[in-house]
Amino acid sequence: MEDIKEVILNDEQLQEKLTFWQKKLRLQDWIIEVRVARASEIERNRAAEVSWVLPKKMASICILDQEDYPRGLMGERDMENDLVHELLHLHFAPIHDFNSDNEHYEIYEEQAIESITYGLIALERT
Repeated sequence: MEDIKEVILNDEQLQEKLTFWQKKLRLQDWIIEVRVARASEIERNRAAEVSWVLPKKMASICILDQEDYPRGLMGERDMENDLVHELLHLHFAPIHDFNSDNEHYEIYEEQAIESITYGLIALERT
């Protein structure tokens, strides 16, 4: 795998990336907010998280503030990668909700989303 360079975004840049990726991923029919959040607002040991209301196609994405990002534990920081990863969860949301009782499903979903995210980011940056 190619090394991922560090990409740190402010709130305004995150909004721009959200608009770009929402269109690219065909999620324009969703109402999505994204913001930088402190560690106390996100589940422990996560770089980002998304919550959704599927029937309303509404979602909220929190990206961990750079101040709280643990250096050396999670590799280079790439907030755009975090954003795309969380957006892809929205495509999996109906399947995720249907499989919430399957203890292995979440692992498989995360692996698939991480691979797709890496590929999309690599394509966009070349």
